[in-house]
Amino acid sequence: MTKAKYQIIIDSLKKEMKEGKLKTGDKIPSIRKLAQDFHCSKDTAQKALIELKYQKYIYAAPKSGYYVLEQKELQKEDLVLSLTDDRHQAYEDFRLCVNEALIGRENYLFNYYPQQEGLKELRQAVSRLLLDAAVYTSWQEVVMTAGTQQALYILSQIDFPNQKKTILVEQPTYHRMNALLTQQKLPYQSIQRTPAGIDLAELERIFQSQEIKFFYTIPRFHYPLGHSYSRREKEEILRLAQLYDVYIIEDDYLGDFDSRRELTFHYLDQSQHVLYLKSFSTSLFPALRITALLLPDPIKTRFIDYKASVDYDSNLIMQKALAIYIDNLMYEKNRSALLKLQEEKMLEMEQVLKSQPLPLATSVIHDGILLDLRSLRSVSSLKHSGLGLDFFEDSYLADCPYHFAKVKFENLDQVWPGLKKLLANPEKFKESPLK
Repeated sequence: MTKAKYQIIIDSLKKEMKEGKLKTGDKIPSIRKLAQDFHCSKDTAQKALIELKYQKYIYAAPKSGYYVLEQKELQKEDLVLSLTDDRHQAYEDFRLCVNEALIGRENYLFNYYPQQEGLKELRQAVSRLLLDAAVYTSWQEVVMTAGTQQALYILSQIDFPNQKKTILVEQPTYHRMNALLTQQKLPYQSIQRTPAGIDLAELERIFQSQEIKFFYTIPRFHYPLGHSYSRREKEEILRLAQLYDVYIIEDDYLGDFDSRRELTFHYLDQSQHVLYLKSFSTSLFPALRITALLLPDPIKTRFIDYKASVDYDSNLIMQKALAIYIDNLMYEKNRSALLKLQEEKMLEMEQVLKSQPLPLATSVIHDGILLDLRSLRSVSSLKHSGLGLDFFEDSYLADCPYHFAKVKFENLDQVWPGLKKLLANPEKFKESPLK
């Protein structure tokens, strides 16, 4: 049987790699050159390269071409890809993964898929990814949804084994969680979170006196205040959750940016009271509406049943592309590059605070500088200054107290001089506190 032309190209390139004519890091001939040498179309040459990339023989560098990966069979060790400061590489790499998913290797991607838990390949890839972050689970326990908002909506609608109804949320918190509570008219309670955390005695009082179904929390790099719970705090919250039969929804949306790899609620949980959420949009791009969940079995069954009624199939092509992206080490390469970039930004912000301090409490968080405004009698001048400060109005269920504001990193150079000048005039802050 005559081989397809793209397979001939694949076999030829593999042979050159095996014979050492193409070594690790060598550039693969261009698509134009391959098309000329093998007397085929550019599409055929591109298909061959995509297939080799899928098989982990080569990788793509933006605006440069394809290069030979180090092969496990030949070198007996895993490849460590070099990092890049080019933020757009993530987009280019993911685009290639989408192209690979569209090759048509699996017909089920274009039809109905019976497993509501999500694409098997992605669930397997995610379980391996979570393992590296000390979140231990089997792929069968992973459930995929079309973003965190869908996951939170379903969790807010289904019954939990504790048969309770009230949802506890931190304030401030993720604005979409606030919107979900108010738009669906769900019963809720709130607990204040500050840059120092929450009052654990207050948390116990709420758990004890209210019928709390679950406590929604962002344990590390809290949105919007940047606080992360210590291990002691996590263990105490878990103890209270088990004692009062309250579930914890752990939204670990910025877990990829934790260079210390602190242990999660999920890891520390011994009583099956933690539901773990991991979003991929923060590490890649917002339009990638894919979230992974780890759910206790009784909740998982109800979750899947409800999901089937509102979302027969989350986007299978994007799920397949993400699985390829993870398995080809692109996700880890991008995560490492972003982590390095974040560390550089945080160092730059710390230097600004050291060289140009403000007359109020400040702290560096992952994406900016947090201003603690509670020492000011009024924030009217700041609020109407036009400096572009983020006061987190959407992060509160009730009226925003204007206790905190953020200077975003990308606005630092423009905002900081004006902020220093404004705060240097104390007369502007002697008015009555802003209502």
